[in-house]
Amino acid sequence: MKEISLRIKVLFLLFLIVAAALSADAAVAVPDGMVLVPAGKFLMGTNKSDRTGDNVPRTFNDARPEHSVTIPAFYIDKTEVTNAAYLKFCKATHYPVPPDWKEGMFPAGEADFPVTRVSWYEATAYARWVGKRLPTEAEWEKAARGTDGRTYPWGNEWNEKNLVWSRSKSDNVALKPAGASPYGALDMAGNVYEWTNDWYAPYPKAPVTYPEYNQTLKVVRGGGFYGYNFGASTYFRSVDYPRARSQWIGFRCAKDAS
Repeated sequence: MKEISLRIKVLFLLFLIVAAALSADAAVAVPDGMVLVPAGKFLMGTNKSDRTGDNVPRTFNDARPEHSVTIPAFYIDKTEVTNAAYLKFCKATHYPVPPDWKEGMFPAGEADFPVTRVSWYEATAYARWVGKRLPTEAEWEKAARGTDGRTYPWGNEWNEKNLVWSRSKSDNVALKPAGASPYGALDMAGNVYEWTNDWYAPYPKAPVTYPEYNQTLKVVRGGGFYGYNFGASTYFRSVDYPRARSQWIGFRCAKDAS
């Protein structure tokens, strides 16, 4: 009888320890301005296109094939980094402001526009300054796509009301809440493309090989404020040289969720 009582006490103590641990985990706050993307598998890439030929753009084939990827939990910025946030970085570190700013200042009324004309190196420096990093390509896609293989952050049907698109310039971040990803990240389609940390490389068992596959180009994701709607799909890959400063490219940051 005493042995049974002792076992019950031990089990109850273990229950309290586990409950306390789970409670502590739940109490860990998501960093301000970020969303949590849980650990686990998701579907990356697509099998939708089998077009081949010299006149077919690389972007019809370089996201093939669809494959399963498992990554640890991480945080990612809810929005793209804004002009106002980047200006603070430039003032604190003496990095140059984007070349289109006049007299060291972004255009009036555009404090909450995504910062653009920032090279991959400068985006990396900003991320390091705020204690973060650029997301990997896989992290970016999972944050945009979730685990159900959806075509757009909001689902599988195109809806131009859900993103900043078909216009001559970008706009305020978080302007399109209906376009949020499954984890609550905004503007992962449209507004501006975003730098990722990764070099442009083929996926496992890729059916097409391109000479650009090497450590020359960095992957950018998310589509821009103007272009074809396939550019806003969650699996669409585009690229640029890491030194490029493009009006089409901004960035957001990520952080390990230990």
